[in-house]
Amino acid sequence: AHLPPNRDATPAQALAGGMIALPHEPVAAPLDDAEPDELTCPICYTMFRDPVIPTDEPRVYERDALLAFWRRRPLASFFGGESLASARMEPALHVREQVAAWLAAHPGHTPEGWTSREPGPTSSPAELDRLAHEIAHLAAVRRAAEAAEAFAADEDRDPGGAGGEALLLLRAQATAVRLRGATGHPARAAFTGRYVRRDDLPLLAGRFAFAKQGDPDKMLWFARNGFWHAGRAADLGRQTGFLIVADSAGAPEHIVGEWQVAGPRGSGFVPAPGLRCEPDEAEPDEGE
Repeated sequence: AHLPPNRDATPAQALAGGMIALPHEPVAAPLDDAEPDELTCPICYTMFRDPVIPTDEPRVYERDALLAFWRRRPLASFFGGESLASARMEPALHVREQVAAWLAAHPGHTPEGWTSREPGPTSSPAELDRLAHEIAHLAAVRRAAEAAEAFAADEDRDPGGAGGEALLLLRAQATAVRLRGATGHPARAAFTGRYVRRDDLPLLAGRFAFAKQGDPDKMLWFARNGFWHAGRAADLGRQTGFLIVADSAGAPEHIVGEWQVAGPRGSGFVPAPGLRCEPDEAEPDEGE
C-alpha cells in the first residue's frame, strides 16, 4: 500500500522522500574525485608534488611554497606563533606515496596546478640542507638589521656588543646591487641601474643606504614603514619614493616582494612584476 503524501513535509523532506519530481538534468561529478585536503599544501592549495616537513614543525608543506614564504618571512611559522629555530627540512616520502596511490585510483585526473600527472623528482637531503642554509642566512641578516636599529637607538650602547656584531654581518652583504627590469613608466626607468652601498652614511632603520652609480641624486633605502624605496637623495630616509616594495629584507639583494612604480602625478602606484634587485659586485658598465 502507498502511504498518503505528507502535506506538512518541508521541501528537503519531500525531495528525500521522492514526493517532488525533478527535471532530468546532468548529474554532478562524484565527490570522490575531489583532491583530499590532507594531500594539499596549506600554503599554495595544490596537491603535494615535493612535500617536506620542517624538523621544528610537524606539518607538511610543498617545498617551493614553503621556501617562497620563508624568503619573505625567514623562519616564520606559517600558522603563527614563535619563529622556528632552523629551516631544516626532510622529504615527506610517506605523503608522496599517498599522492601516488590517490593518482593511481583516479587515472583520468590531473591535479589542479600541475602541468601533468607526473610529480617530478623528490628533493635530496643535500638540496634541502643547502636551502635551509639559505633561509638561515636570510633570517640572520634580518635579525642583524633589527639589532643594528636597536643599537643605534641605545644611548648607552657598547660598540663591541651585539650591535657591533650585527653591523659586521650587514657589512658582509653585497656592496652593490642592480635594479633591473621594466618599470612600465619611461620616466621611472631612470631609477633602475646599479646602486653602490654608502658605508659613510648612518644606517636607516638598521639598513645601509645605496646611491646610484654615476647619479648620486638617486638613492635606495629602507624606511620604518617596512618598505624599500628608490627615489631622490633629498628624500633619503623618508617613507616615499618612485619605486617601492613592501619587504623587510635586511639587505636589498634579499628582496623578493613585488615592486610598485609611481605613475603620473596623482595616479598612485602600479605593480611592476618584472622589476627585481640583484647583487652586482662586478665592475660597472661603461658609461655608468
